[in-house]
Amino acid sequence: MDSDFLFARTAILGLGLLGGSIAIAGKKRGLLNRVAGYGRKPERLRYALDNNIADETHTTPEETVRDADLVIVCTPVGLIPEMIERIGPHLRDGAIVTDVGSTKQNIVEHAERVLPGTVSFVGGHPMAGSEESGVEAANEALFENALCILTSSAGTNIGALNKLERFWSGLKAKVLIASPEEHDLLVAASSHLAHIVAVSLTRCVEKVSEDNEKVIPLLAGGFRDTTRIASGNPEMWRDICIQNRDHIQAVIDRFTESISEISELISAGNDSALTDLFSATKLFRDDLPARGRGILEPVNELLVDVTDRPGVIGQIATSLGSGGINIRNINVQHVREIKGGTLSLILEKDSDMEPAIEILMQHGFSARKR
Repeated sequence: MDSDFLFARTAILGLGLLGGSIAIAGKKRGLLNRVAGYGRKPERLRYALDNNIADETHTTPEETVRDADLVIVCTPVGLIPEMIERIGPHLRDGAIVTDVGSTKQNIVEHAERVLPGTVSFVGGHPMAGSEESGVEAANEALFENALCILTSSAGTNIGALNKLERFWSGLKAKVLIASPEEHDLLVAASSHLAHIVAVSLTRCVEKVSEDNEKVIPLLAGGFRDTTRIASGNPEMWRDICIQNRDHIQAVIDRFTESISEISELISAGNDSALTDLFSATKLFRDDLPARGRGILEPVNELLVDVTDRPGVIGQIATSLGSGGINIRNINVQHVREIKGGTLSLILEKDSDMEPAIEILMQHGFSARKR
């Protein structure tokens, strides 16, 4: 019976990694009954049908949302306002519309302005992802222990907000309620600024390399870790900067003040003030939660100390695979000359953490949760 499900018919516009993972997890956890999907690539829609990710697919958003009681817009953030406006006239009375965009104020204001009064809009931002993309990479565990921010504004239907809170909690996400403005400020400080700083740092060193290319061989280890997020999708980050320009500019101004302060202390040779500043920031950084899933750090992360020898990564992957544990990603966390390095293993499921540590210890490796 449809009444056994939280939503009887769900339309997902943008059946990629996030949209596909929502469909898989929602159906497996008994939250969603029928899922209709929309996407631009026929081969990916066929994959979704063949793998029971979607029950039906359509070539237009208008057809996809017809009769849906839940619509989730999973397009790139720059296209979300246009998509919401496009589907408005085709939504059924009482439908709930939400999204997964990483900016909220502009999207929420636009949605509340253009959608019919019989439709509820609640902004959403599940802070989960993967270096992989496309519906082929979708999986039911993507949102486990992820933070999902839902927005509440003066125009928000509280019943719709509560229902979406139940939905995301059912996907095992940790739900946080914030105003659209608060959301955009928080992610500007915690995520968007980090990307801009990484880009800035990379550009700075690129300019140095043009004058002295000897710096290039030194750009490993810490530099690569610090600037990893500068490799993010350029179009996505362009859209984020445009959509959230006011809050991003505000935190850039604060960062500029901070870097100027450090510059002045170095210029003055003020060793005691530098020590105090570095000590205070170290304390703050060391007190940050070690485990928490946001845009940058997954929750299911193990650190494994390894020696520099052929086949060591393959041995780790094989031993975990034999134990039925799936590794989502492997990165070198630190580079240590002579002794080897530390591998960061991102596991598919939180429940695999303890068994993985036990398996690795049985094979002689030192492993720990991050």
